[in-house]
Amino acid sequence: MSFKDFFSRQARKPSGLFGRFCAPIIFDKGNRVLNQRMVGLVEASGSDRILEIGFGTGTVVCKMANALTDGVVEGIDFSDTMVDLARKRNRHHVVEGRVQLSRGNFDEMPYEPDSFNSVCSANTIYFWPDPEATSDRILDILKPGGSLVLAFVGKESMKAKPLSKDVFSLYSPEDVHALLENAGFSSIEIHHANGPDSGMHCVKATK
Repeated sequence: MSFKDFFSRQARKPSGLFGRFCAPIIFDKGNRVLNQRMVGLVEASGSDRILEIGFGTGTVVCKMANALTDGVVEGIDFSDTMVDLARKRNRHHVVEGRVQLSRGNFDEMPYEPDSFNSVCSANTIYFWPDPEATSDRILDILKPGGSLVLAFVGKESMKAKPLSKDVFSLYSPEDVHALLENAGFSSIEIHHANGPDSGMHCVKATK
């Protein structure tokens, strides 16, 4: 396996020693600006119930939980390594019942319709096997008026990176806008993290 294939598969689902020791450094540092923008757009507060898909090391979960009073942040990730790291990072929130982290595939989880005020996800859309079905599912589990925030690096910027096309599907902000519009979302907004030329984008949409 080439390094490009190895790194791409680790980006999708961190595991082993690389996932435990290298991936957190890469993810936390490389995603810091994008994560901050996503957290700002989610606007967690009060008694919100929020879901993060693919929570990685749990930094975003922790920041959103800090903004709640009696709400809860749930997370779903299919990497055992990331679940372990995120639970350690959020141990005090888990004990208080403010954070609930699960291992699994979002598309297969039995979430109830109209359950969440917000759903968010950073740098996972590249890996969705059926983006139309996943978008439909997110719309279903959001409460009326609830919001989705998808954070990602745009197609043009990603093309310059040594990534496997067999693992990554690339999107422009316009692609994501069209995907969510076709799913039935409204009030779709394209935001940029660190300026429009950074290549880092957040798309926010409302049910």
